[in-house]
Amino acid sequence: MEILFPYQILGASFLAGKPSALLADEMGLGKTPQTIVACDMLIAESVLVLAPAVARINWAREFQRFQSIRRRVTVIDSSSNKLPRNGVVICSYDLASQPEILDLLMLRRPDVLILDECHFLKCHRTQRTQAVFGPKCDRVGGLAEGARHVFALSGTPAPNHPAELWPLLQALFPEAITRNGQVMSYRTFLERFCRFRENQHGVRVTGGRNLQELRSRLAPHMLRRRKEEVLSDLPPIRFETVVLPADGSLTELWQAEDELEGAAIKAVLKEGGDLSQEAIHLAKLRRLTGLAKVQPVVELLRNDLDGGMDKVVVFAHHREVIQGLVDGLSGYGVVVLQGSTSPAQRQIAIDGFQNNPAVRIFIGQLTAAGTAITLTAASNVLFAESSWTPADNLQAAMRVHRIGQRHGVLVRFATLAGSLDEAITRTVRRKTEILSQLFD
Repeated sequence: MEILFPYQILGASFLAGKPSALLADEMGLGKTPQTIVACDMLIAESVLVLAPAVARINWAREFQRFQSIRRRVTVIDSSSNKLPRNGVVICSYDLASQPEILDLLMLRRPDVLILDECHFLKCHRTQRTQAVFGPKCDRVGGLAEGARHVFALSGTPAPNHPAELWPLLQALFPEAITRNGQVMSYRTFLERFCRFRENQHGVRVTGGRNLQELRSRLAPHMLRRRKEEVLSDLPPIRFETVVLPADGSLTELWQAEDELEGAAIKAVLKEGGDLSQEAIHLAKLRRLTGLAKVQPVVELLRNDLDGGMDKVVVFAHHREVIQGLVDGLSGYGVVVLQGSTSPAQRQIAIDGFQNNPAVRIFIGQLTAAGTAITLTAASNVLFAESSWTPADNLQAAMRVHRIGQRHGVLVRFATLAGSLDEAITRTVRRKTEILSQLFD
């Protein structure tokens, strides 16, 4: 089991010490390992994780990495999956709200129910919210009813306005919204803590009121830390691998892997040799892998940005991959820098990312954007595709981790579950981290 930072141990203890709790740490502070260690503290034998679909595989990898109690980990990806009686079951919100799967999950009554990115349950009328919290969001008739402990995780529990907290509070912390002996209805909560307008289409929330009172009511149940509060615990730069689900229909990619004479590649990985020497033999496979990662990377970043991440720098290699990312993330304010970008447009892209809050994503081609520029407006880096030369990755990450950076930097390498890319990326990430420790 890997060791947590001191603030993470405190977070795990906070979760384990309550029947229900909200961990609202800022994105990048490691809510997942804190939650897993809290399960260990409770000696939980049965754990149910509900998460966005793109996060399921990574949750499985993180349980294997951080848990000290040996539990079987099962990822549910269809209604035909069999559910074990104990261990860890990981399911997406959308699958869990399907009647046939919901009925099976209701029978488990887990020791711990984990609600990852719990802002997915912000609307009390949606099917998935009612599947978790019950038809009236009072925990009766939903998956939360049978759980001994419920851990809700989100850097932004109410992304748009205070009313989005009501389902969570009504289900898990009703004492926080009790007045005169009565738990506030949605309407009463709205009138107390929101500014809103009504028209023929319903209620439109325009702002909040009495927010200090709401904050005080929520405080006993919520733990929230920002990066600047825990910088003394964090290294200045961290490197992680995020494992993304592979689409089972990617026949061309799997065929390309099968056609490889993989013995040489495996030897390079095992012996820690120079992967770049094999790059010429794998050009087709690398392109197909990059394209296969576009949609899960888009989904991952959408969840991150909706969940509280301010800005992010994304590196990729192939033009088709970059274009796919641009198309999928266009609603978040994207600028691009690649080899064909003119000097004038290059500076416009950099200045826009650095100075405009509406520009939240910088997508750079590794060879064109990996040196000689400053991107310190972000503290998060994601390699959708990485170089097989670790020094190239470190140089690219240094665009963010340099003078002017006020936060700890998190560098993630996206990889495709079950593919050759997963083994290669793990090796590349490790070597990049070693170089950082040696020279940074």
